[in-house]
Amino acid sequence: MPSQTASTPPILSYIFRGHTSSIHALHFFSSNHYFASGDSEGWIVIWRLTTRRPAAAWKAHDGGVMGIKDWNGNRLITHGRDHKLRIWQVREEDLDGLSRVLPVDAKGDESRQPWLVHSMDVNALNFCAFAVCADSDRGTQTRVLAQDATDAEVVEVAEFKPLLLAAPNGLDQGGVDIFHLPSEQRVSKLQSDMRANTGMVMALRIFYGQPTGKLTLVVGYEDGSVAVYVRKEQNVMPVWIWEKVMAAKPHTQPVLSLGVLPSGESFITSSADATVAKFGIPSMKMEDQAQAEKTSNTKHAGQQDLKIRSDGRVFATAGWDKNVRVYSTKTLKELAVLQWHQEGCYAFAFAEVLPEAAANERALVAGNAMDKMKLERDAKVHNTHWLVAGSKDGKISLWDVY
Repeated sequence: MPSQTASTPPILSYIFRGHTSSIHALHFFSSNHYFASGDSEGWIVIWRLTTRRPAAAWKAHDGGVMGIKDWNGNRLITHGRDHKLRIWQVREEDLDGLSRVLPVDAKGDESRQPWLVHSMDVNALNFCAFAVCADSDRGTQTRVLAQDATDAEVVEVAEFKPLLLAAPNGLDQGGVDIFHLPSEQRVSKLQSDMRANTGMVMALRIFYGQPTGKLTLVVGYEDGSVAVYVRKEQNVMPVWIWEKVMAAKPHTQPVLSLGVLPSGESFITSSADATVAKFGIPSMKMEDQAQAEKTSNTKHAGQQDLKIRSDGRVFATAGWDKNVRVYSTKTLKELAVLQWHQEGCYAFAFAEVLPEAAANERALVAGNAMDKMKLERDAKVHNTHWLVAGSKDGKISLWDVY
């Protein structure tokens, strides 16, 4: 079932209600069959997209939720203002045993929570959520697991691809810590540049760059600047050396968010000012301040959240002006404005663009009408280009976007 054509305006499909405070994190997972929402009171709700109903709800943090990602589709990583990063097991078979009582109906935080697999102390003073990528460096994994690894950790690495997780350092306001999961060890620290008064880290992305294959960090700062760091190759594995290969100052106000294109060749930034800027990621060190490939004065200050869809065609921002705006990644041209919320939008998420589901074919040969209806519903959830947006009012809007 194809999604919309580019000439069709986005369609508002549904409004999810259940949170009592502002939405600060949203994330699709499990082939878009679920998305998770996190609010400013620390609640996480998992919504089942086929039924538009909650599959689980629990108080995950004692402070607001800053970020949500999934690990292998059946674990959720949540980052809270309580300086905790927690990893929860949310397999399909586990959800039936969890509480579905929404925050709006809860009389306390005594709910049946998912199994807490990991809990780590991670800085949250900067209002900057963690960033994560799969760890493709087998040397890192071997070194970490060689240090008193338990049998459970060895099994976990076999079942779940290890991750590298980046978060702001708690003492060095411009520094970044790199952790390894599942070992929970800090494997590196990127020191702040003492020659540049950048202020706090405000936004982060970590990934393996293309075509170099080098581990890369893109960092946005409080003073409106951005920098790209690449981990240098060295023979001594325990020591990670970071080289700043690019620096620029595209904004007059703090960077609020940034996204890296799936190709790993470019990134786009948004800020408390009205500018969005696109930069190429250099393969070698640039001596001078970098100039943006493209900039756009959107005339809308405070674009809080920026994400690039997995197909790389479009990106969007959640705005303080109550709207979510969709842009072309190629031209930075505004393509659509999603207007429904009555208060500022702080977070949104794109569903992953996936290959056409085999459920389409299975639905054609389903044995009975109920099976066919379920398979058609699964196929629609899988194939539609969804976007969810969360607002200060606690409501979440669901859109079909291009």
